[in-house]
Amino acid sequence: MPTLNTKRNNKTAPLKRKRSDGPDAATVYERIWSAIMDHSLPPETRLVEERLCGIFGMGRTRLRQVLQRLAHERVVTLMPNRGAMVSKPSVREAREVFAARRIIEASIVGSFIESASRADCKRIQDQLAREKLAWRRNDHREALKLSGDFHLAIAEAAGNNILADMLRDLISRSSLIIAVYRAPGTPFCPPDAHEELATALETRNPAAVDLMLRHLDHVLAELQFEPPQHEPLDLGSIFAPHGKSAQPGKRKT
Repeated sequence: MPTLNTKRNNKTAPLKRKRSDGPDAATVYERIWSAIMDHSLPPETRLVEERLCGIFGMGRTRLRQVLQRLAHERVVTLMPNRGAMVSKPSVREAREVFAARRIIEASIVGSFIESASRADCKRIQDQLAREKLAWRRNDHREALKLSGDFHLAIAEAAGNNILADMLRDLISRSSLIIAVYRAPGTPFCPPDAHEELATALETRNPAAVDLMLRHLDHVLAELQFEPPQHEPLDLGSIFAPHGKSAQPGKRKT
């Protein structure tokens, strides 16, 4: 399934690549994003600018560029005069997002069945193949992203640009919801459901609509809306190079 896009919000301008006089902002973005997706940074964790600047060796201006992009994608919340923290969608928002997706994607699948070409069906199969590869590599972050891309590919092939744009935002929000409420240790949705759906779409089987709805319902049912309590976190430990730990005596933030 989803996220937080497929292409993690292609409306956002890409971060500049590394310059000779500083760290790579795009890499810092990916590390923070990944830490949120794999539960290393749980919801409502404060992202203290001074601490992160020290960890990554990055100036505040460039770090704020990273945080602004994460905020645009709803992964981080920027609070006036209080800095940034990992966003936490409410349970109500989670349910409303998936309710909206049910309505939109049922219509999208119906349109796809009526109008999609062979090339559209091949694109769906190619997308599914990439998702399966990420799954076999146990790359959960990439699998989540490609899962969202699979849904968007169907929407774009269906030909309704308005619905595709609406779904793009909902998928981005779904990815964060899944990252926040997925029980630790629970695997991301395997591509089996997408494979069955892709087959139904290719054969123009009207049952594809019901398959899509059942798929979305299953993803929602797998979420854990009573998250466990977390111990105080040390940002330095989370982002320390492999095999190293944060310096002793540092206050946890």
